[in-house]
Amino acid sequence: MSSTDNDSDVDLTEDLAAVKIIKENPVARKVVRYILSRGESQNSIITRTKLQSVIHDTAREENIAKLSFSKMFMDTNAILNNVYGFELKGLPSRNNVSAGSNSNNNANQSMVEPLGHRAQRFILLNNAPHLKNLENFKLLQSVRTYEELIVDGEYIGDKIGVESLNTLENKLSTDQDLVYKGILSVILCIIFFSKNNILHQELIKFLETFGIPSDGSKIAILNITIEDLIKTLEKREYIVKLEEKSDTDGDVISYRIGRRTQAEFGLKSLEILVREIMGIEEDQSKILYDDIIKSIGDSYSI
Repeated sequence: MSSTDNDSDVDLTEDLAAVKIIKENPVARKVVRYILSRGESQNSIITRTKLQSVIHDTAREENIAKLSFSKMFMDTNAILNNVYGFELKGLPSRNNVSAGSNSNNNANQSMVEPLGHRAQRFILLNNAPHLKNLENFKLLQSVRTYEELIVDGEYIGDKIGVESLNTLENKLSTDQDLVYKGILSVILCIIFFSKNNILHQELIKFLETFGIPSDGSKIAILNITIEDLIKTLEKREYIVKLEEKSDTDGDVISYRIGRRTQAEFGLKSLEILVREIMGIEEDQSKILYDDIIKSIGDSYSI
């Protein structure tokens, strides 16, 4: 039997297990709906306390006795993974990410042991296979649609009469989503290649070179200031804000990579991003990987 046949058998077994859970565990079904709605609408981190509360309230509605959190976590993830291609993943302690690693181990060692149900905070990850041609097509169509809304250098997508055409029904991605992800990628790369430690004013200066206003005016399309966007990224834990008191310079603010970035955007993803931007062939990946490791400090430390 080939490895492909073995993989197919494993997938079938997991699918059947998920179907059984869906039939027999109504609490897990409702918890999955909550997690998906929370992830889609708010893109936010879910605390263990909140998840326990949802499980408890749902179990009471279904007249089911007290349920094991670990069992519910396992059943919920089985449905998320096998039906929707998602994973509810536990995040490491905030203190570990904020302080960085002081060990003598590889500074960018990946998180070897998943926290699973033992974590205190969770995020929803999309584990669906990456289809490069499809993703490139979607991006191309989104860019074309966006460019049609630029007239004489001005974005008109939010003008009356145009906004009715600017809907999810005729677009593959929203303009706000494109801009948000683009600026997020830029900010993360700046922090990565500043060896995972950059002062607030230095970050702002770098962003100015990309045309992002720093004078308090709002970023086009997003309609928020860069300061508010940075606060949003900190709240969502893509970045970590560090503050130090100084008698001479006042409060010194700097930023590091957050635990959400570590979970959603692994080292391999960073390598692919750099390779795509620089037009480097895949056969040069080993050299590129080594160069990235030397440049990003302890960005992926635990």
